[in-house]
Order: sequence, then C-alpha cells, then structure tokens
Amino acid sequence: MKPVKNRSMKSYLLNLDTQRSYSSREGEHLKILNFLDKDGPAGGVLLGDTLYPFAELSKISDVFKSFQITDDVIASNADQNDIDMIVEESKSKLRGRPIATTKILAPVLRSGKILCIGVNYMEHAKESRQKVMEHPTIFCKFQDSIIGNMDDITVPKDAKQIDYEGELVVIIGRSSGTAESSIFGYTIGNDVSARDLQFRTSQWLLGKALPTFAPIGPVIVGKNELGFARDLQIITRVNGTVRQNGNTSDMIFDVRAIVDYLSGYFNLGPGDIIFTGTPEGVILGLPENERVWLKHGDVIDVSITGIGTLTNRIN
Repeated sequence: MKPVKNRSMKSYLLNLDTQRSYSSREGEHLKILNFLDKDGPAGGVLLGDTLYPFAELSKISDVFKSFQITDDVIASNADQNDIDMIVEESKSKLRGRPIATTKILAPVLRSGKILCIGVNYMEHAKESRQKVMEHPTIFCKFQDSIIGNMDDITVPKDAKQIDYEGELVVIIGRSSGTAESSIFGYTIGNDVSARDLQFRTSQWLLGKALPTFAPIGPVIVGKNELGFARDLQIITRVNGTVRQNGNTSDMIFDVRAIVDYLSGYFNLGPGDIIFTGTPEGVILGLPENERVWLKHGDVIDVSITGIGTLTNRIN
C-alpha cells in the first residue's frame, strides 16, 4: 500500500459540508440526532437534509414534550413508527433548520456501558490471523472515549500505530433481556485502536479505550427501519481512499446473537451501546512492510447503508 497523501484543511472543511448532506443521498429513513443549540445540547429528527428539533415537534404532538435529547427518546416507551408517522404528516407545518449549518453532537450523550466485540468478521479474523472463537470476544471503552461527527481523535504522543475500524453500533433501548425487544436502533462507529498499546500486554484495554477513541454518529436509525441489520455495507475511507468494504452478512456473531449473549451477563439499559466488530481491511491486516499507520491530519470516513457517514480527523 502506498502512503496516502494528506488532505489540506480546506479539503477537510469542504468534506464537512459534503458529509453533512449525506442524508439526502441515503434515502428517506427517518433519523434522530443530537445537536448544539443556543442553550446547549438538544435533540431532533432528521428527514432528508432538514432537522426538526424536538422543541419544534412538541408544538404539534405531546409525544415530544418530554424529549430534550435523543437519550430521552431511547429511554422512553415511544413507538418508533408513531414518531415516523407524526413527522411525515406534520413536516409541512414545522419550522426546520438545515443540517448543513448545524453542529452535530454524539447521538448518545449518557451511555452507561460501551461494549465492543472483537474479531467478529470472518475475513477480518483471517487477515489478522486470529482464531475464530466459540464465544464473542468482549472488551469495553469509557464514556470519555465517545466523540461525535467531525470531532478530532486525539492520540497520545507515544502511540505510533494508530488504526481505524469502521463498525456498526447497536443502541440499546428499554431492555427486557432479548434482542427482539432491546434494540432501539443503530449508528456508525470507529473503534480507533493504538496497536502498539493494544498488544503491549495480553489485555487490549490500553490501546482501545483511550479518550476520543470511540467516535459515533452522526445519527441513529431505528430498528423499525433496519431490522437486525443483516445486510448493510460498511465502507471506510482514509483521505478519500477506500480501505474497508465489507458487509454485516460476514459477521461471525450477528446482531441478534450479540445482544442475546450480552444480555445473559450484563444488565443492558437505555443508551448502552455495542460496537459489533469490523470487516477486513484494517492496517494491522497488511504485511508489516506495507503498513502505513494513521497520522496527524488524516481524515477517516465510515459509511453504512441506510445510516450515513461518520467523519473524524486525527489530531
């Protein structure tokens, strides 16, 4: 692999506008997100390229009056199909705002648990020369690992082998112990990994759970739209060059199996998130003489069918 050319700040800022208009190219799935309003974090519904804040939606339906941010929706008993119907039927009466001029925040702000599944794609297991396990490999990240779309990834000075892992992320709603009832929806994640720190010992935590090492976003798409996410394309680009191009159908443990398994050991609750593993194409999977690790200024885009694109830069 040839070293990629670093894009200029101008290109990065142009990419910001391009990525924020992803929704119109991803169909008309209704999505929810958090954004920075004048008084702080707020939530809203995104339809096409227009954001309808919960505060605006509360004017036409009591359903939205108790929602300040997306976490409130996730923890509620609100029916996703009802929300979709209300927005669709009332959007002509609402005052929306263009998403292109809105600062998007992480789609979950109060996550209790951030669980991650390692080596969960067959081809990724082969490229990383890892044994396919009988049970899922589990690790975790911390609350300060979470950042949102367009936020920078901060790397420790002594970490030299920085890698990307584009992933589908499951958002847990009001759990009753099974995947059928526990999954609220999905977002996009990047399981940023410092390989030199990850493999310093047999425990991966140091290289996986650092601050800013869990970008997620930009939006959440409900389970009512994507079901169990069995056939979604995941594409990761670095500075515009495709590095990963996989599909959730290659998962060793699919979404239903993962949630059912974790529910047997953890008390999953609203806002808990699960990184479900990455497809082949990571830097670690290349021959040593072809590995070009991420560096300052590199821009990573992770795109998933029906959800959109998550963009972050190495700082």
